[in-house]
Amino acid sequence: MNNSPAFILEVLVDFLDDALWANHVWTARDVESVMRTLAAVGVRRVSWAYYGDGHGGLLLPDLRDGTADYRQCQATYRALGNPLRAAVEAGHRYGLEVYAYYKPYETGVSMVIPDGTADARSYGLLPHIGGQLAALDPFVRDHPALRLQRHTDDLPTHDAAIHALRLTKRDAAPTRVNADHLQIWTSSHNYRYTRAQVPFTCTESVEPAARDSYDHAGALVTRRGDPVRVLTLSGFRLDDPYVLVTTDFTEGPPDFTHSGTALLTALDTEQRDIPGVIATGAGCWLSSQVNFREWGLIFDYGWGRSVTALDAPNGNGRDGVIAFARGKNATLPAALCETEPAVQVYWLDCLREMIAAGVDGIDIREENHCTHTDEPEAYGFNAVVLAQCRPGVELTGEVARVRGDAYTHFLRQAKTLLAHHGVRLRYHLNMDHFRPTPPACRALAYPANLRFDWQRWVAEGLLDEAVLRAYHHRADMLTDPFGAELVSACREHHLPISFNHHLFSEDAWYREEALRVAADGRFAGLILYEANSFLRTDQHGACHFTLHVAEEICRLAGKMMRGIT
Repeated sequence: MNNSPAFILEVLVDFLDDALWANHVWTARDVESVMRTLAAVGVRRVSWAYYGDGHGGLLLPDLRDGTADYRQCQATYRALGNPLRAAVEAGHRYGLEVYAYYKPYETGVSMVIPDGTADARSYGLLPHIGGQLAALDPFVRDHPALRLQRHTDDLPTHDAAIHALRLTKRDAAPTRVNADHLQIWTSSHNYRYTRAQVPFTCTESVEPAARDSYDHAGALVTRRGDPVRVLTLSGFRLDDPYVLVTTDFTEGPPDFTHSGTALLTALDTEQRDIPGVIATGAGCWLSSQVNFREWGLIFDYGWGRSVTALDAPNGNGRDGVIAFARGKNATLPAALCETEPAVQVYWLDCLREMIAAGVDGIDIREENHCTHTDEPEAYGFNAVVLAQCRPGVELTGEVARVRGDAYTHFLRQAKTLLAHHGVRLRYHLNMDHFRPTPPACRALAYPANLRFDWQRWVAEGLLDEAVLRAYHHRADMLTDPFGAELVSACREHHLPISFNHHLFSEDAWYREEALRVAADGRFAGLILYEANSFLRTDQHGACHFTLHVAEEICRLAGKMMRGIT
């Protein structure tokens, strides 16, 4: 491995995950053990994720989601008081630098609990179509209007009843689905749907597709004009806010598939489309609880364009369903609008909390879990943004310019604040999102309609260090042309850039890639992401590696940095 003194081995601790998935409540003993273990194998820097640590952390529900325990997470934050401060103090005792890992747009997560559940009544913080948001920073709960807002020019002025439902197949091939197999279910609170006792007629037709349809990854599912098979259910009036269509098939390969957002359309009495959001039976947070018979569904969750099979067996209450709810979410779940002055004040206050914790540097990353929606392109149109757009200029581009300038203004203020306290500013330059054509599958993780002027940040000297980061392109970070462009720009301005290395399994590729990074010569360090994937503490406070390849990388890097062959 690279034995240059400047090359630093680093571990990134996304601490919310550790607190959620540990088999016990973390205390200062666990933090101490992690830092001691990492220092012993050659790690020289730890980047520790900040989730409102200086003001008590996120507001979370008292429930479990599979193996994730939000009650335990809250208990961990109470036990540590300020986890970031505990990490800094422990890290410094073992000679480690400690950076705060800060995601300004991550002020919670996009977790929605269905309205009719007791959990929604107990832990709901803000309304969202389908239920209640339940994992937010207190600032978001107290200032919901500062979130990124949706444009409203495509919304009706009245709440229309549903008089027909159109089911569209991805192609015109024959289907086994007919009126005898179809079922309509409804709910008033997205909880324990009941079968609608309404007769309906089912008309089958083959029509040209009205528009191009894509799946979640951006792959074309149906081209505009291609023939598609359509089943139109009519002869009823449905006033319930939540309507679901499924079938009674219990076996056999499904054949009625389409992109989820194109599969079901609700029509009013004049056969006009009713604006709404869909649920496919899938989800992100709380997905293990999804069941339309016993619980509820998760609407507008970000992966709605994924191909869905209407006629898959629905015995688990998740598969083989498509549901519709009227209206659109007026805001994103939790992400705040950078152009709002009060948001910039809040973000800077968060930086002050990190500085007060004693950090050596602060990482900033725009990728987050607060912007999940099936329509990311529709958000970012806050009044404060629109007021600064030039008349007569294409609106979406203007919105991106105004918001980009505001975000750059925040970074300038951040640089000044951090420099005053001798704290370094490091930014994650994102190979996925910053490229001219970002991958569609990652659109839900970023604030859309915002120009991230990374070239200007580098040229202005706003960054002290940088990180090359990708998720979608993580396997080709060393060979991707745009990644090379990011690295070259940093090197041209004498900006140290570290390599963010995902580590998910024992695959030998991870060791080989780490060796390639260290030998590359362009990077100032290697960051192993993230600790929860390869490091655990037990109930006695002992820390151990769960992936041998991670420990091997650490020990080999430590030897090489000490000049040991």
